[in-house]
Amino acid sequence: MTLALGAAVAGCGEPAKRPNLLLITVDTLRADRLECYGGPPGVGRAICALGEHGTRFQWAISAAPYTAPSIASILTSQYPATHGVTQSAISYLRQNAITLAETLGAAGYTTAAFISNPVIDRSRSFDQGFDVFDQRMRQRERNRARYVERNAQATANSALAWAQVGAREPWFLWVHFQDPHGPYDAPGAAQTRDPPNALRLKVNSTHSGDGGIPRYQVLPGIFTPPAYEARYLDEIRYLDPHVERLVQGLDALGDPPAVLLTSDHGEAFGEDDFYFAHGHSVGLDQIRVPLLWRPSRPREGNVVTHPVSLLDVAPTLLRVAGLEAPTEFRGRPLPLAETGVAHDGERPIFSEHDHRLAVISGDTYYARDRRTLENDERDSISGGRIRPLPRRSARLREVGPLPDYVLEEVAVLEKTLAEYLDDTRFRQAARRTDLPDGAREALSVLGYLE
Repeated sequence: MTLALGAAVAGCGEPAKRPNLLLITVDTLRADRLECYGGPPGVGRAICALGEHGTRFQWAISAAPYTAPSIASILTSQYPATHGVTQSAISYLRQNAITLAETLGAAGYTTAAFISNPVIDRSRSFDQGFDVFDQRMRQRERNRARYVERNAQATANSALAWAQVGAREPWFLWVHFQDPHGPYDAPGAAQTRDPPNALRLKVNSTHSGDGGIPRYQVLPGIFTPPAYEARYLDEIRYLDPHVERLVQGLDALGDPPAVLLTSDHGEAFGEDDFYFAHGHSVGLDQIRVPLLWRPSRPREGNVVTHPVSLLDVAPTLLRVAGLEAPTEFRGRPLPLAETGVAHDGERPIFSEHDHRLAVISGDTYYARDRRTLENDERDSISGGRIRPLPRRSARLREVGPLPDYVLEEVAVLEKTLAEYLDDTRFRQAARRTDLPDGAREALSVLGYLE
């Protein structure tokens, strides 16, 4: 049962009004491509502005390098081994999982979600706890295959339309933007050309980004990393004003919401010789994401440099709402003025992949394969052979680009990973027998299935 925290009281002895809450998740957004995380000037201006009167977290770590398990971890404050969602498209959120929306709804919140990616639709139980779960996406066609998604303009429009007529306060609104997930074809983007003398990549026959361009990412006439990265930045530039429009539109309707924005995972741009892809490892390019907090009442901004987990999102929003987190939640409230929580020392933060595992403690990152891989074992994402990566570690910097890896074992963190594996060894994903009608083609065109 969810309990109210403390005895926050407004005038005349009445309980304090619970705040409106807005959770924004952005698909495939690397932190270091935003200006406030060291990216190109002006990229993500409105997104970065959320932290200017709140908090920016320098090292936020997703629980998985893939959309469905990462989002499930955000909503349940559990690691994938517990909530049941894996990289397999036939896995789904366990019915006994307690979600952020269910907890807020039980405390009197109106709950609504507007999503733009079919991999997290209600067929996988991502609608648990939501009064409104809007997954109306447009059918599009690419390379003669049909698929569905919703761009940033349409997603923001739908969320704002609901807020204007159906948002009884206090409300919790989750908006998931698909941009900048590939293919990188932002509306109105200028034509891009390959720069002279740049590395020219092959086009892979599968959706894997191993050594070349994933089949679903192919754009006409361009074959180089700089050209594709320019198109990725165009996706962020397209998204950015719609994030701003969403927040400003909600602010104008009544009590401004507290806003938390993050991403589900990153994207590879040549790291480990993978290109324009995610879901293949737990490298820092895959699991480091932006995390920005804007309170309902502006204050002087600050930056938190120690690592935090996206499992902390749900406990944070509950604390801000004056509610206790369920005992099943593994995360803890973020260190914010609004939560009254200070940094209370190191703890291990994990990120899971079907075949690899990473842990971060303090300023140290360590990752390795989960087990020895057989030569014929195949990756659940790309359909190709898995390329094992070595045991490696890194020291997280407070500023600057992603750190270089050191190919060595960290004994203390190796023990931590071994204990985590022992704890989760016999847990299995919740799986359905097959995909709903039409889902296989829709997911394949977005790179989720072969």
